[in-house]
Amino acid sequence: MVIVGGGRRGVGRMVTAACVGGLLLGAAGCTAAPKPAPPSPTPTIAPIFASDEEALAAATEAYANYQDMSDQIDSEGGIDPERIAPFVSASLLPTAVHQSDGFREAGARSVGSTTFVVAGAQQLSYASPDEIAISLYICDDVSEVDVLDESGSSLVSEIRDSVTPFEVGFALNSVEALIVDSREVWKGKSFC
Repeated sequence: MVIVGGGRRGVGRMVTAACVGGLLLGAAGCTAAPKPAPPSPTPTIAPIFASDEEALAAATEAYANYQDMSDQIDSEGGIDPERIAPFVSASLLPTAVHQSDGFREAGARSVGSTTFVVAGAQQLSYASPDEIAISLYICDDVSEVDVLDESGSSLVSEIRDSVTPFEVGFALNSVEALIVDSREVWKGKSFC
């Protein structure tokens, strides 16, 4: 009960003080507890490519770069085959370099360029640099390529298969560009 006015001043002040104190305590009791800070967002790693089309285009370009350098090395008689290194992984480099041995040993050189067609994607996974798995089905076409000996005579067999199916895997290099990581002749029914 609040006593207002006349009567006992001391009691009124005490009641008023008690009311103000009660209001303050009540207000403190009604204040919502501080909200906990929202959890820190988990850092997300952007995918390497924005879409499958972009991944496919990057892999196609990487293979074209590999094939261009391979053709150049062969056209120069297999000299300095280590030039293929920027276009292949460290694990594939010995095989890629070894492919030029026959040219050097025979004193041969190639004329013309290899073409290729991407027959399809075997796998396109590129969530992060650590989880990349891109492989394509590729048909190499050497119908416009001849291999000549030192006298200029062709070494190509008349029964050569001009088109060869490959399964080609890709990896990222140190600047996150695709390079050829594996290249195996397809053993099953040709998709070319």
